[in-house]
Amino acid sequence: MSQARSTPASDVERKDWDAVLAQLRSDGFSPIESIKVTRAVLQVSLGEAKQIVHNSEAWSDEHDRFEQVHDAADSAAHRL
Repeated sequence: MSQARSTPASDVERKDWDAVLAQLRSDGFSPIESIKVTRAVLQVSLGEAKQIVHNSEAWSDEHDRFEQVHDAADSAAHRL
């Protein structure tokens, strides 16, 4: 009986996953949905999935906006 083998992130070529992310984005997936897919398929932590998506070619035009949102959230958290 054959068992399905999971594919950890290290086994997936970055350019190959960038192509998947580009297709997801083209299909209307949001960054959050792309992170969820990345996490499920690559079996990585939420933080790792977020980094993969945020640093991908597919989402590179949004990188500055991601950083601004992160910085604003971090700043707000420190004021609490």
